[in-house]
Amino acid sequence: MNNNNTQNFETRLLGAVRKTLIAVARDTMTQPGLKHPLSQATQKMITDCLDIVTSRQIVIEKSSGAHTRMKPVYTDEQTVQSFSIDDLKKTLN
Repeated sequence: MNNNNTQNFETRLLGAVRKTLIAVARDTMTQPGLKHPLSQATQKMITDCLDIVTSRQIVIEKSSGAHTRMKPVYTDEQTVQSFSIDDLKKTLN
């Protein structure tokens, strides 16, 4: 496999692992006050794996020039947009 195919495979692999770990976490979520079916050690391993996967995904995105520092915006969150007063003055004139 050439470098591009290898990187594409790794991206797909990391995405699948990430989705699977998130699904396991979601499927085993318990109500407050109930005992969680996964041990604290297993929960920590899932968190550590997600951190490693995300870190590697960021490295791949940066190397391909696709990385951005944008954060997701949720529909129920209010967003704040900043703007320059000078730009506003130009718009109003």
